[in-house]
Amino acid sequence: MSSTKTVIIANGINGLGAVRSAAIAGLEVITILSDRNDLAAHSRYAKVKYYLPADARAEDLYQLLLEIYEQHGAASIISCSDFSVEMVAEIAPKLVGIHYVLAPSAHTVQLLNDKKYECLAMAEYGVMLPDTVVNLAEDMPSSFPALIKPRSHRDYTFLGAKNRILHNEREWLEFKSQYATGLDRFISQEIITGQDSELWVCNVTFNKQSELVSCFVFQRLGTSPSHYGVTSLALSCENSLLMEECRKIGVALGYMGPAMIEFKRCPVRNKFFYIETNPRIGMCNWFDTRCGINNILTSHKVAQNEPVALGVQKNGMLFINLSGDFIARMEDRESIFSVFFLYFRHLLRTKVGATFYWKDPWPGVRYSYNNLRMFVRRSINFLRK
Repeated sequence: MSSTKTVIIANGINGLGAVRSAAIAGLEVITILSDRNDLAAHSRYAKVKYYLPADARAEDLYQLLLEIYEQHGAASIISCSDFSVEMVAEIAPKLVGIHYVLAPSAHTVQLLNDKKYECLAMAEYGVMLPDTVVNLAEDMPSSFPALIKPRSHRDYTFLGAKNRILHNEREWLEFKSQYATGLDRFISQEIITGQDSELWVCNVTFNKQSELVSCFVFQRLGTSPSHYGVTSLALSCENSLLMEECRKIGVALGYMGPAMIEFKRCPVRNKFFYIETNPRIGMCNWFDTRCGINNILTSHKVAQNEPVALGVQKNGMLFINLSGDFIARMEDRESIFSVFFLYFRHLLRTKVGATFYWKDPWPGVRYSYNNLRMFVRRSINFLRK
């Protein structure tokens, strides 16, 4: 007998969207949080909450899932962060017969959470990559400007950011000197020309036979921080070419479960280049759901071997993280007139808020307040310099 319960291992906007998507699909939501101030903690849909320390190990998660099983019975498991998906992949064999798990193998997760091995694998599978250097201890970036990426989420703190741009060879030599003992923790890629509107994201789900059973595609219009951050403004827009690329990636990896696959189109070469695959539910999964593609529900069903059909998405809907997008554009020194004109052009579109939902308003209010407070603090510090 199938279960109507799902355990959402929540994290930020990803987790909030997953909790909402599960709840409106009629699933009973059990939420695991590592922070009592996490957005999902303030959602009215997160009625049953458990807390797991941020430094928890896979065994700690396993023990908590056993406790949840004893109290609530079997449930599907949905991971919303790189860290939690690694833990779930590690303990998945021990969860058989207890909970329903649809997740990539531990080997696949490790490969995709390490940019070096991810890029090497994609090149082997024939996926179109930007020029990439994976051994910076011996080779320098192939061209400038170059984008330096930490190999894994654990290396973000080593760099102090999600990435860094090196504009010329002098900056490369300075970077090489600064991180001489840790160059193997980074890769370098060419910066593909084009605006943020050339960035495309596919939020997908693969079944246990690595078949694509759910796909939602959107075109980014803005990111926070600008150009190299997370989605802050986007338009739902089908793209059959990218859907086929996702299908090919899933088969090549033997992939199971939800994933977020990113591409960027080069307007000069008129080609789409693969950027990365995140082996977890996508950050904008609430956008998927509001556009008719509920990847949370699909993952829940596939985990229990229930049949699913590839759905048709609603196009032309706008995803917006207003405070995050506006702050990013101001920090990027865009003209205030061009920003308002951009928003005006999309004024009549049906909008999906990144955090705000009128039936569940409190997380969005808190998120916008924190963003604006941070922006004011940064502005004051900038004026003092």
